[in-house]
Amino acid sequence: MKSNPATAWHLLSTQEVTGRLASDATQGLATPEAVRRVAAHGLNRLAEQAVRPVWLRFLDQFKSLLVIILLGAALPAGMIGELKDAVVIAIVVLLNANLGFFQEHRAEAALATLKNMLAPTARVRRDGEVRLIDAVELVPGNILLLEAGDRIPADARVLSAHSVEVAEAALTGESHAVVKHPDLIDEKSVLAERHNMVFMNTVITRGRLEAIVTTSMHTEMGRLAGLLAETAESETPLQRKLDSLGKRLASTACAVVALMFVFA
Repeated sequence: MKSNPATAWHLLSTQEVTGRLASDATQGLATPEAVRRVAAHGLNRLAEQAVRPVWLRFLDQFKSLLVIILLGAALPAGMIGELKDAVVIAIVVLLNANLGFFQEHRAEAALATLKNMLAPTARVRRDGEVRLIDAVELVPGNILLLEAGDRIPADARVLSAHSVEVAEAALTGESHAVVKHPDLIDEKSVLAERHNMVFMNTVITRGRLEAIVTTSMHTEMGRLAGLLAETAESETPLQRKLDSLGKRLASTACAVVALMFVFA
């Protein structure tokens, strides 16, 4: 059984997909094989990110060189009685820290919301019978049975569809429901045009379909969650500009102090 997350499943026929995933559309996976694949592929859920304490994430906002320079200027200003300058500098530093912290918090909240929206269970064909299993146990090769109102629990290739429409706004931003069918599509089609694929966390608004799970962990929704996690960890454009400005100010200040030392 070959399940490569980079495989263009939408360009393969239904027979090729079931063949590569060593599955039977009419019988589904056998229970022992499903258990083996769970051990081999892992659970069908979004990758967990290590959660850092709130106070550490707030302190991270003070790592900028410019912030360090400003704090270094505020301390002696306060010590020599220039309280007004020290207070102004402190306010600017705190505003910058709160801005960065708020952006990280929003990204993490969006990621948490995304995880809470995932389908808890899935109806599959197993050992020739229809069974309801936990969605986290889905593996490549599982045959999904879906109908109107169901939230799709994993990325899958459509095997058969009967008047099916899927709302994919959560993934592609497409406001209208998309018609799904098992036919092959153009090689250059973008994600929103892959009408023979269904994706995790989208919702069937009409009809019923059968689909074969193509990947468990490397889903399109997982890729989106990864981007959100990267946003939470990366610097904001303002932080990058402030850091660059801090380096220039530090270099200029050092040069001026050196000149004053030489000529004085």
